[in-house]
Order: sequence, then structure tokens, then C-alpha cells
Amino acid sequence: MKGSYSYAEPAATAPPLAERYDSAEPVTWNGAQVYPLHSEAIGVSPTTVRLTLRTAAPRPGVRSLGIGLGVDRGDVLLGGRRLRGVDVWSDAMTGGIDLEVCPTGADAAITLTPVWVDESEATVSWSGNYGMLITREPTMTVLHCSTGVGPPDFGELVVELTVALTPPAPEPRAEASRYQNALYELGVAMQSRGDEVQACQLWTQAAEFGHLAAAYDLGVLRYRRGEFSEAEHWWRTAAEHGDARAMAGLAELLNRRGNVSEARVWRAASAAESHLG
Repeated sequence: MKGSYSYAEPAATAPPLAERYDSAEPVTWNGAQVYPLHSEAIGVSPTTVRLTLRTAAPRPGVRSLGIGLGVDRGDVLLGGRRLRGVDVWSDAMTGGIDLEVCPTGADAAITLTPVWVDESEATVSWSGNYGMLITREPTMTVLHCSTGVGPPDFGELVVELTVALTPPAPEPRAEASRYQNALYELGVAMQSRGDEVQACQLWTQAAEFGHLAAAYDLGVLRYRRGEFSEAEHWWRTAAEHGDARAMAGLAELLNRRGNVSEARVWRAASAAESHLG
């Protein structure tokens, strides 16, 4: 399915799409099936949901476009926290974003819906000419989304969806993991002597063995040196394992690089993690 799906029915004869939905079942619009949401069963194993932006064309009156991911009988893991759902904005989906879903029941399922931010900065869904056309390609499902602002336009947001079992984490090498604290402390000593090159090497080894403080400190050092891609990698590594300082650093870096929506997610996660701590 290619192109922009834009069609306006006469106002006198066509109520908004949101008023036509009686359930999760589609309604017929212009000869096509339009869905209020997309749902997929995920079974009992940890699952990775990947959302990749194909196109985004917000119309006047829409500040941001995104996909709301909810889990029925399960949770989304984000920054070491379990959430029932999360809004993923279009700039966060550029290049693809992976979200881990952990089922809590045998009939767990994910649901995806279009969301948007209006001119009042409110997050909105399920109103106006809101809906999705859903197509299938060999390796993915494609969601063609219309917000509720103006006539239906299913080219406003087009997102690729793939769902796969999360591969098990590799078992750490026991003999190496015993040395991660020693590697980290030696890196601290090297850094205090002004030997940043040696500190980076030692902290990288410690971080690869799972030492979160080493990953965070690597992010700080790389950020100060203007090596922003490396800083993002290490802060993201620590943030995804629950380090609140890394979440805050990652949010600052993402905001600096123009990824405002994902920065907002990590800033909120950092505040929540700090409060819990």
C-alpha cells in the first residue's frame, strides 16, 4: 500500500470515524477497513516489539505524532520499571526502537493506537477521524495512521511493526564478572591521575561485564569529550538496566540532539527511579 490515504466525506453525511467504532472491529471507509486499534497476542515468553518510522506528516494543529503501546496481562520494561503502556513518539521511532514486553498471563496481548499532541500540548487519542489502515508485508505489519484532526489522512503517520521473541541474555563469564569491580576501581584511579585513555579502556571492560557505574562514567567522559554517539551508547546501556543518573544523562543528550520525545520519556523515568530510590 503506497501513497497518502486522504479522503474527506461530506460533513452532513459522514460522522467522524471515532463515532462509528462500536468495538475493536473495523468500520468501512471509502471501501477500506479502518481499525480503531491493532492487537496481537504475544504468548507467555518475553517479546521484543520494534517500531520503525516510515513517514510522518503532521497536519496543522498536530504538534507530535506517535503510537500508544499498551499491554493486556503484561508489562513494558523501560528503564528498569514495569509499565502497563507507553507512548512512543515519531522522532523516537526514527531508525527503529525496541521495546521489551513481559507477559504475566497465557493470553497476553499488545495493543497499538495512534496518539498525538494538539496545540494545547494535550496528548489525545480516540477522537475525530482517528484510525488505522493495516497492511501486511513479508516481514512486518504496517500501520497507516490518521489522527483525529481534520478529514481522514492515513499518510499522517506510517509505522512498521515487528514482533519477535526476546533472545535470552548471554550468561556472563564467571571468571570475568569477578573482576568487574576491580576493573572499575582501577579505571577510577587512572582517571584521577589524568590518564583518560587508560580509564576508558578499563571502564569499557568493566561495563561489558555489566558494571553500571562504569557504563555511566564512560558516558560522562565521552560526553565531555564531544563523543556523543559513544556517550549515548553507554548511558543507554546503564539506563536500560535502571541507573537513574544514566537516564538523566541520556535525556539531556537526546534533547541536545533534537530527540525531544524520547528525552521526555527518559527524564520522567529518571525522576520516578530517583523517587523510588
